[in-house]
Amino acid sequence: MAISAVAGILKQLKRVHKTVPICPYEVSGNLKPSSIQAGDRLDNQWLHYDGQNLPKTKQAWESCCFVEKTHWGYYTWPQNMLVYAPADQQPKLGRGREELLEAEQAIYDHFSDPKFVEQLIKFLSLEDRKGKDKFNPRRFCLFKGLFRNFDDAFLPVLKPHLERLVADCHESTQRCVAEIIAGLIRGSKHWTFEKVEKLWMLLCPLLRTALSNITVETYNDWGTCIATSCESRDPRKLHFLFELLLESPLSGEGGSFVDACRLYVLQGGLAQQEWRVPELLHRLLKYLEPKLTQVYKNVRERIGSVLTYIFMIDVSLPNTAPTKSPRIHEFTTRILEKLKPLMEVDEEIQNHVMEENGVGEQDERTQGIKLLKTILKWLMASAGRSFSTAVTEQLQLLPLFFKIAPVENDNSYDELKRDAKMCLSLMSQGLLYPQQVPLVLQVLKQTAKSNSWHARYTVLTYLQTMVFYNLFIFLNNEEAVSDIRWLVIKLLEDEQLEVREMAATTLSGLLQCSFLTMDGPMQTHFEQLCKMRLPKKRKRDPGTVADTIPSGDLVKRHAGVLGLSACIFAHLNDPQPIEVRTPTLNSFLFLF
Repeated sequence: MAISAVAGILKQLKRVHKTVPICPYEVSGNLKPSSIQAGDRLDNQWLHYDGQNLPKTKQAWESCCFVEKTHWGYYTWPQNMLVYAPADQQPKLGRGREELLEAEQAIYDHFSDPKFVEQLIKFLSLEDRKGKDKFNPRRFCLFKGLFRNFDDAFLPVLKPHLERLVADCHESTQRCVAEIIAGLIRGSKHWTFEKVEKLWMLLCPLLRTALSNITVETYNDWGTCIATSCESRDPRKLHFLFELLLESPLSGEGGSFVDACRLYVLQGGLAQQEWRVPELLHRLLKYLEPKLTQVYKNVRERIGSVLTYIFMIDVSLPNTAPTKSPRIHEFTTRILEKLKPLMEVDEEIQNHVMEENGVGEQDERTQGIKLLKTILKWLMASAGRSFSTAVTEQLQLLPLFFKIAPVENDNSYDELKRDAKMCLSLMSQGLLYPQQVPLVLQVLKQTAKSNSWHARYTVLTYLQTMVFYNLFIFLNNEEAVSDIRWLVIKLLEDEQLEVREMAATTLSGLLQCSFLTMDGPMQTHFEQLCKMRLPKKRKRDPGTVADTIPSGDLVKRHAGVLGLSACIFAHLNDPQPIEVRTPTLNSFLFLF
């Protein structure tokens, strides 16, 4: 309560910073568009992070028009846009004690006292609830208020404590220093260039040490620290931080866990900036692409999550300008080229790459499997976070996933098979654009001819979910409905029993939701198959093993029975009497 109280007092004592109006079109040198258009435009590119034009000098810093609100400019500009006035028009920094208000002097005296600060740091770095402590926003607000109201007055007293805390790997001490550093970064919002530059000369070595000492208990705290520091802040002001975080995040120093944590912390910062850092996203993607063939699961999962945020802004919406951030279709096209060794083979793909140091034969197939594992992590992460559905190039990966995904659920299956099954399940629930429907059906029909019955079986499970989640899109396309009808009936006559049974289940579901109807031609087709004459049983010599492979006629007859059964199962939950609702059933019930 005391910490919250002091933080509240500091907020009340916050000095008002002067703002001035600007015209964003004059700043950009471009005319106002005739209509509203979201996305990256000529009139908002001046807000983008540009590594070749960063405010690294006092003159550049003071002449730069910083905009802290992330959402300003992406869709449109505020009618009256205000930004902070230059530093020489702001309240004085570096005030002495005699220039402070009486209420400020009490706070100043305590936080300038080395003994008080030492006791406070000892208290804040104590473990409160083992295993349950986390980054405390109240403590962060306290330090943010201190550095906002008194700028760098307390840094000399705090510096030795920061250096000591950051070198200590204990959970509570790491959390304490993360809260202070976040407060420092946010509190320095209105500092002069000289003070900010001096601050980052102190913080950069501290952050490098902290990231090298990161642990399972503290990586969430450092992720929160960086994300909190970057929220609603102009990325050009924080170029010291972003350049630091992009320094070889997958260096290998500290093992795979530290690599994954560095990416996690970097992700937290970039995610706050959304559309304003396309250059950083391109640089990160260029750095990550050669490293997608990771052998460690935790790094693959983190890369997959990072890729989701790299492509987050790549959305196709009406009245939206093309993004300058990385584009999914360009990346996926490159990935498809690298996965060709896996896509060109027809047999099922088995995972033979385990988590090891990468020693051994590294042929195209091995590299392809490593790459595929990371891509699966990316697609699964994107399914729940992305603003858009799968692009056309991603749908071209479906045949490969069909060959990998197992038929039944079994916890003994390896990561590759489990992820492929999960990825197919998530992709089947995604929204399809009307222009994507022909491509998906072409992929399904092609896979239905595969030599792998697992792939043919998985096509049906994918089809069920895809149709139900995109029911009206398919119903608006007669040719698509016809193709699905043909595909299901074809797989009803599959040589593999499991595929025929799944085709019957699929047909029953499509009949039940009235996507398909048991019309005269379909009923006649199944009745004719049911009447298929079978050869008489041959007498076999004692001890002879019976032929377990059914003849073509037997398969067709079974297909007919399954087809008519599917219609009955589709109406099992109908109100009684069933013959009132479905009079056509009476004509073939005798077949059972």
